[in-house]
Amino acid sequence: DADVPVGQDVSVSPRGRDSSADNALWLFRDGYLVPDTMEMASAEDCCAVTEPVKAKPAMFDADGLIVEQRFAASKDGTKIPYFVMRREDVVMDGGNPVLLDAYGGFEISMTPGYSAGVGAGWLERGGCKVIANIRGGGEYGPGWHQAALKEKRYKCFED
Repeated sequence: DADVPVGQDVSVSPRGRDSSADNALWLFRDGYLVPDTMEMASAEDCCAVTEPVKAKPAMFDADGLIVEQRFAASKDGTKIPYFVMRREDVVMDGGNPVLLDAYGGFEISMTPGYSAGVGAGWLERGGCKVIANIRGGGEYGPGWHQAALKEKRYKCFED
């Protein structure tokens, strides 16, 4: 079983492949610390082993940087997921500079994506980047989206 690291988005496609010839699949990877990458994988081992085919160039040094997923409790107790990107050696004592993004609307999910500006201009210099997946978005399906509609719109601000 292949695990997807926290902070990465992976999709698999048989596009352009002949399933009568082999069980090969295209695997597309993108993440907060990983630029867009195309890999070859096999359905036989559930994509456990991949072979890089091509990738966009890395625009910052991700060595020593980490991504964590955490949860905060909203005012009503709902667990709100968020990602923290930072240098591994940064002490999380509340004194760190933080860029915070949050979005919850139109059932749109904020999936992990590579940003050279955030990496080179912020993370490498010791800053932290936080992306909150507040209610109204699509991260947990229609119910998550509908939890912050109309008379409940204030929920996304509490998140």
